[in-house]
Amino acid sequence: MASISYRALFLALLAGIVIVVLAGLLKMNQMAGADVLVIIGLAVQAVAGIMMIWKFASRLDKSE
Repeated sequence: MASISYRALFLALLAGIVIVVLAGLLKMNQMAGADVLVIIGLAVQAVAGIMMIWKFASRLDKSE
């Protein structure tokens, strides 16, 4: 299985943050699709965060 770098995971996390901020701006203007963007952005952040923690934890197991 190909290993994903911390840089790629961090960029995915940043992309999720950008999506959520954009959704917040759209929500303030009461535009359609803001709710969906919030969910997508939070999902991207959750997946990237979980994968980052998983990668860090698996690295700790190998050092023992």
